[in-house]
Amino acid sequence: MSLVGREIIGLNQHFGPYVCRTTISDELHDILLKVGNKIRKNKTLKKQNDYRKRLAGNLKEEYSYANAFTEKQNQIVNEELLWLASHYTKLAARYFTHKGMALEPHDILIQQPLWINYMKSGEWNPSHSHSGDISCVMYLKVPPEIEQENETSEISGKSNTPTAGRIELSYGDNIGYTSNGFMFTPKEKDILIFPAKLRHMVYPFTSKTERISVSINFSDMKNAKRNLGMKI
Repeated sequence: MSLVGREIIGLNQHFGPYVCRTTISDELHDILLKVGNKIRKNKTLKKQNDYRKRLAGNLKEEYSYANAFTEKQNQIVNEELLWLASHYTKLAARYFTHKGMALEPHDILIQQPLWINYMKSGEWNPSHSHSGDISCVMYLKVPPEIEQENETSEISGKSNTPTAGRIELSYGDNIGYTSNGFMFTPKEKDILIFPAKLRHMVYPFTSKTERISVSINFSDMKNAKRNLGMKI
């Protein structure tokens, strides 16, 4: 039996949820990090923006950005995030050849507020999904010590599935010749955009350092109005 003259095409990319990886701008990164640290250092903001009761994470510090941005900062943040969400829908529409998926920024609603996660040694985010139609996670700080655990530590470095500090997205059943999980090692300024109902989790790490991420959810404006019983 020979492979000569045969064309072999992988078709797996045509199945399952669409996940997009790109980067955020330096300006957005700086605003999110600066304002997040302002919340963290201000006793009043730190208390009133404590967001842990609303989130699945087993973290000591998770804060919403509610009422923390200046008007200018809020405009910059919203403009870039809506553009990224819109671009995601257009890529998905092309990918699945479904033009109805494509949305312009004005067709998308940001579910306020954004929130920031300060993840430390031994903390984790269990498997969960989000509200809305689209979700994203942005990475403001990812110390190299965390990934080094996966390469050299006695725990993760010896495993055939090193997971320290990695995010895993999961979907569907394992029916053989399939993979129903996608493991991702983030870098600073990375952003992952994916369907809000896609389950995902973040594994703990042991390094005495800190990993900082920000998340936000988006809704299709028409779906949001329909759910509220409003005219479309």
